Amino acid sequence: MEKLKNQIIQIIAKELDIPKKIIKWDTSIQEDLGADSLDVINIIMALENKFNIEIDQETLAEFGTVEAIVKSLSPVIYAKD
Repeated sequence: MEKLKNQIIQIIAKELDIPKKIIKWDTSIQEDLGADSLDVINIIMALENKFNIEIDQETLAEFGTVEAIVKSLSPVIYAKD
């Protein structure tokens, strides 16, 4: 799960054009990093492209922090393997 966390942090950093080192496990994408709804959509699209998945509305509703994203996506991503 550490590898997945690092990949997600890398995607968030790239999409928001911020340094990876400021993104922590409990970082809120919108509150702490100031992402707006368009930023969130771009992050979601990047995640879908990177992992070749489709993120449904139920999973999307759980997104908030890096931890929530990792925990929401890990069953979907690892189920594909």
